[in-house]
Amino acid sequence: MMGVVIIAILNFVGCNYNSEKKLKEIITSALEEKYDEAFVCFDVWANGGSSYWGICAPEKNQDIRFTSLFNSNGNIVEEGYYASCVAEQIEEDVQSKLENVFNDFYLHSYMTVPLYSYENDDIYSENVRNESFDIDEYVSNVKEKRECRTSITLIMLVNREKPDVLNFAQEYKALSDLCENIKKHNINPRVYLKFMPKDKYSECIEYLEIKDSTSSYFDDMVRDYPIKASDMSLDICFEFEGDTPITITQEEYIKQRKEVS
Repeated sequence: MMGVVIIAILNFVGCNYNSEKKLKEIITSALEEKYDEAFVCFDVWANGGSSYWGICAPEKNQDIRFTSLFNSNGNIVEEGYYASCVAEQIEEDVQSKLENVFNDFYLHSYMTVPLYSYENDDIYSENVRNESFDIDEYVSNVKEKRECRTSITLIMLVNREKPDVLNFAQEYKALSDLCENIKKHNINPRVYLKFMPKDKYSECIEYLEIKDSTSSYFDDMVRDYPIKASDMSLDICFEFEGDTPITITQEEYIKQRKEVS
């Protein structure tokens, strides 16, 4: 009797695995048809009925992760490849600047107000195929289509066990300048900075490498390492809202940096 139960369980697990595998094949094939390039799918989950969500990335650059909504018949309802490509353009510039600021860090970004591609021949998919990722054009489209100002979230994880490159005042100045440069494109930068021990740092990287954006699960992962910038935040947070200035002063930044070093 026990053997029958075990076989039934194994069959059930196998069925679920094949189902997930099949769904990943469906969305990657649909994206390949749309963009004429190979994709990978990291995760899929049900949306309701015959529709599903998937976290995908182009095979050539798996740092460009985005969410797709699709049907089991292979029809893409919406996907954010274009927005993620634009975010990657900004991230590459930020990445190069941070190499002079921190010794060992991991950077992950995503557009907080993204534009989604719906049709195989819409302007966003055309921009991707032509590798046209003009940031100012993207911002203009967000304002026109979404009727709001776009923003980008930059998650910076720093291995605090590595020696500092700059003093704390210089760090603050570098991060402030970085935010100001992004804001010149009329993009609100939201930078969440965490200094973490090596084991937790590695665990968070492993999580982020297959995600397009963060969730409450990630918040729980870093909850034991808070750096309280204000009564509203548990991060060292450089965040612009409209024309308001950076939400953390140099004095407060230095104070908090001393607490985590």
